[in-house]
Amino acid sequence: MKKIVLTLASVLAATAFAPEAAAVPSFARQTGMACNSCHFQTFPALTAFGRSFKAAGYTMMGAEGKIEGEHGLSIPDTLNTSIYIQFRYIKTSGPTPGDGSGVSTNYGRYDWPDEFSMFMGGRVSEGIGFLTELSLMNPAGGAGVKMPIMFDAGNMKVGLVPYSTGGLGAGYGFDVFATGSNGGGRITENGMGYSAALYMGSTNNPAATGVALVAVNDDFHVNLSQYTSLGSLTSANKLGGTYLRAGWTPNIGGMDVGVGLQNWSGDSTWSANTAVVVPKKEDKLMVIDGQAQGEMGGMPVGLYASYGTAAASTAATTNNYNAGTKSKTALGMMADVWVIPGTLGLQVGMMRANTGLVDAAGANETDNSISLGARYKLRQNVKLGWAYTKFSGTAYNAGGSGGANSANYATTMAGTPERGTKRMTLILSAGL
Repeated sequence: MKKIVLTLASVLAATAFAPEAAAVPSFARQTGMACNSCHFQTFPALTAFGRSFKAAGYTMMGAEGKIEGEHGLSIPDTLNTSIYIQFRYIKTSGPTPGDGSGVSTNYGRYDWPDEFSMFMGGRVSEGIGFLTELSLMNPAGGAGVKMPIMFDAGNMKVGLVPYSTGGLGAGYGFDVFATGSNGGGRITENGMGYSAALYMGSTNNPAATGVALVAVNDDFHVNLSQYTSLGSLTSANKLGGTYLRAGWTPNIGGMDVGVGLQNWSGDSTWSANTAVVVPKKEDKLMVIDGQAQGEMGGMPVGLYASYGTAAASTAATTNNYNAGTKSKTALGMMADVWVIPGTLGLQVGMMRANTGLVDAAGANETDNSISLGARYKLRQNVKLGWAYTKFSGTAYNAGGSGGANSANYATTMAGTPERGTKRMTLILSAGL
């Protein structure tokens, strides 16, 4: 592998309550390097250098001193801690409920703090690192932790990553894409407007506890995880779900390219308390994704695409990723163009999806969207963001499910789906 100098790389994954993750400087303190050393313009997009850092398990040192001793003691002389905080305003376009059901996002809603999280991470020893993140607003529900244990194997790194997350999915163990393939890995606030994995529900607030077997070098990575989505691993639960991630990450014509596959199988909801369940529960989901990052016309450009499919549920089997009786599919794309490199990025994206539910005409319910966005970086660690998504399709007709709009911002207090077909979000975030 290339010689690695650490920076903040992948400690920047969001907690279960984070609408969009952003850079926090835990590892910048460890390495004495700026955020953009590992990120393509902004978090979460990683450069080849950033991917190498992550593969090393957050262990390499830079400016910070080490304490070393017998039997492999080798730790930073400071425990690196960071805080991430975010303000959000969200407005959807549906009619405001007049039935006393409570305030919805159709009124316009301020969330302050929308996220308030503490991150700690860094070197435990040679080849062993850790990342922990905790929602200071909800310590019981917002935690995430992983401990990569990585070894050199020729030009590769191989190892195990025990992990647990309250809402970022099985990909939390190890992933380097910015296609929304893990819950913290999206490049815009309204991630369902371009990410098949987020849309399909695999990385949008699912708990996951498991162990990832990882092999990675400069050109590819493989993550095979056994996991449960029932929170913590106890004697009543087992690692019944299987997650496979394979990604090829070459440099082609000066572009940093990624092509990958994700597959969820088994039953991540298996519990001894519900071992005999009819219909049987299974995980059945596959996502193909790709990205390209580089310079076009003198401007940094990121291109991201993904396609997902989840089999229909039947009388005998319930698919944990599709309760409908028709196939659930999603095709999403987004372009991220930095018109002022490192300062101002503009996004345009689309989603064409079927919910798997039957619409009023008896067809597979459609759920489509177009997204626009902008991010302005006041500083490397302070960001203003705007995201707008326009929804269309039979999911938004009377009697429809409400589609991704309903899934993202749920319902009124009485449980009525918000059927607005537009969503606008403003954020201000900072890492310190």
